Order: sequence, then structure tokens, then C-alpha cells
Amino acid sequence: MPSLLLTDFALFFGRFHPLIVHLPIGFLLLAVLLEMWPGDRVRPAIRVAWVLGAASAVGAAVAGWLLASGGGYGGDVLFWHRWAGVAVAALAVGGCFVQQRGGRTAKVYGILTAGALTLAGHQGGNLTHGETYLFEHAPPVVQRLAGHAVDTSARYDWSTVDIDSLNLYRTFIQPIVKDKCVRCHNADKQNGGLRMDSAHHLYAGGDSGPLFVAGKAIDSRWVNRITLPAGNAKAMPPQGQRLTHAEILLIEHWIDQGADTLSRLVTDDLGDNLKALLLRDYALDLRPRLFVETVRGKVLDEQTRKGLQSRNWLLADLMPGGPALEAKPQPGKTIDGEALRELSAAASGQIAYLSLDDQQLTDEELSVIANFPNLNRLRLNGTGVGNRTLAALRELRHLESVNLYGTKVDDSAFPFLSSFPALRRLYLWQSSVSARGASDFAENHPHIVVDTGYHLTPTERTK
Repeated sequence: MPSLLLTDFALFFGRFHPLIVHLPIGFLLLAVLLEMWPGDRVRPAIRVAWVLGAASAVGAAVAGWLLASGGGYGGDVLFWHRWAGVAVAALAVGGCFVQQRGGRTAKVYGILTAGALTLAGHQGGNLTHGETYLFEHAPPVVQRLAGHAVDTSARYDWSTVDIDSLNLYRTFIQPIVKDKCVRCHNADKQNGGLRMDSAHHLYAGGDSGPLFVAGKAIDSRWVNRITLPAGNAKAMPPQGQRLTHAEILLIEHWIDQGADTLSRLVTDDLGDNLKALLLRDYALDLRPRLFVETVRGKVLDEQTRKGLQSRNWLLADLMPGGPALEAKPQPGKTIDGEALRELSAAASGQIAYLSLDDQQLTDEELSVIANFPNLNRLRLNGTGVGNRTLAALRELRHLESVNLYGTKVDDSAFPFLSSFPALRRLYLWQSSVSARGASDFAENHPHIVVDTGYHLTPTERTK
């Protein structure tokens, strides 16, 4: 019990350090500035400033040592801050005697003291706000000149990002922790014995046990602390800007999903509330979009368009200012195999809709369609399409709609069509497939609408 009381007593006085530490800054800097003043009329004021600066510097150093003994601090930054504070206190006491001489000696001594004071203050800022506090909000040019790595984590250009591949931890959780938590839980300061400057330390927890329970955000100490009212002594963070509602929900979601640093952002798992907050706070729009809105790439230049038009292609923009295009034959014109190959060579990444209705193209010529990686809708009505083309189309991961109206494809096509990764609509009017084959395919692939001139319903499929 006596040792516990002694510890509490030390922490009580130690927590006056942030209050006292501003006094020597003001008094000692005032003394140094007055020392530069010409003449001796300000000598009494200099003497008072040095005495008050020395007294407050000693008090701040003592309080700082008491705070460090039980305040969750540690590491090299604390070591340098401690001894820089002691050096300032010693220099301040010495200044009370040196200032009596005045002249150049007192001026140089004052500048030396101001330098030590600056170093101690900077190290204190590192302890309190983290080592990046001085430059993290500076303009990028200033950050680079200072050798500080520019943080671009909060400045995503979502138009260039594949949303389905976003790492949930690196994109959202890690920046939240860095901005709101690391200043009190880092290598040099571990409030509650907790470090949060890396994922490894997040999993390790602190003096009170694990920080979170993977899969159970509601049972996690982390969630409990960040959702406490601001006036609660255990609320996190205790100072500075509180976590936003979106940040809290993101942490809860990450924990509920298993707290895996490798997990991706799965939009289907996000509630409407979180999606709305991501749009508001991060400008991340997760509302359903047409595929053509997601196509990225270079907009086709005018010269290339004219070259393709000379090959009887009619090109239409699917999104204003976007790269996605629809390609089909010009009215009354024909497309041959060479024209199709030229389209593939010039605009393979831009073509999202392709129509080749009634073009006399062979199965071999049509197989080049597999070179259009962003193809979403395909019409091959009345063409010579066969299994060679269908086998090649299995590589197109965005192909949702295929129209084979009036073709000679038969039931042997279904094994190929079964492996189309994104197929959702299949049109087989007046083709050579059997009614039974189409019915069985529709039964085995309920996510695909199979249209053979009438809509297959569950009742019809079971007859």
C-alpha cells in the first residue's frame, strides 16, 4: 500500500509537467531576447527572467521525471527528452550567474540555452504527438525538403483504384490508427502498456489484455474505449480529435470480419449506413454502377476512330468523356475478319459492347473477340460462331450478356458457357440447342437468365 500511494503521489505531481513546461519556455526566451537589447537599462528585467526561468525549468524537469516513471513512456525519444530537460534546467540555473557579466558571453550563453530549450521542446512534441507531428500536415513540397515521407493514404483517387482489391486494413484502419491512436501508443510512449504503431502490436494488446476479439467487435476493449463519451477518463483518444462515426464503424467492421490485415473490402458485407458514410467522409461511392462506368483506360483518339470508321465500324461513346465504347457495323456495311482484327489491335481495352449481327464471320475469325478484356455485352446473331469462339470467350471476366440468336450452336456449347465467369444473360432464340438442354442449363445455373424465345420459370423447369 505505501508503495502504491507513493506511485500515485508521483504521478499526481508528474502530470503538472505539461502545465509547468510552458513557463521556462516563455521566461528563458524572454531573457535571451532582452540580452540582445542594447544598454543596461533592461538588466533588472533580464535578471528576473533568468531567475523565474531557472525555477520553472527545475520544476518542469522534476515533474517530467515523475511523469515518465509511470506515464507509459519509453524509448530513445524519452531518454533524449529527459536529459535535454535536465540540460535546460542546468543552463537556466547557470544563466542566473552568467547574465551578471552581460556582454558577448551572456549573449552566446543565452543562444546556447535557447538551442537546448528548442531540442527539449521538439522531443517533448515527439512524445506527445508522434515523431511525424511537425511535418505530417505540411505542404508536400515542405515535407520532401525536410526528408519526411509524404502521406498519401488519405488522398486516394478512387477512379484509378480497383475497389474489389482494396485492402481494408491498409486503406482505412491503419490511417485511422496512425492519425488518432499512435501518438499515445508508440515505441516511445505506451499508455496502458499498449503499442499501436504496427499490426503486430495491435494483436499483442496491453496491460489490460487483448485490444479486440476477432469476429466480435461488441466484445472488444478497443471499440468500448473509442465509443465512450468524451468526458470519460477511459475514452480513447483522451485528447485531440475524436474518431468520426465512419472511423468507428470501419474499425467495428474490420474486427467483425476477423481483424485480418490481408482482408479485402467486400462491398456486399457493408451496411447502407457505412456506405453512406464512406461516400460522405471519403468520397468513395459504392452505390451500384453500370459496368461501363467502371471501365478505365485511355480515351480513343480521333485519328484512330477515323481509321476504324474507314473499316466500316460505327463507334459510340457509352459514357461521356469515358473510354468505354460500343462497336457495330455501319448501316448497310459488312465487317470481315481483318476489320475485326484491326478493332482488336486499336481499341481492345475500350470496347465494352460489341454487335456483329448477321456478319459472315467464321468461328476462327470470331475467336479474336477473346482479346477484348472489358467486353460486357456481345451480340453474335446470325454469325458462324462455334465452340472454338465460345472456348476462347471463357477468358473474358466481365462478359455478362451473350446473344447467339439464329446461330448453329447446339447443346455441345453448354460446357463452355458454364465456365463463363460473369455470364448473366444468354439468348438462344432459333439456335440449334434443344429445349431440354436449355432447360437443364438454366436449372443448373439459376443466376443466368436463359432466353430461348420464352422465359423459363421454375415451374416449367420441373415439368
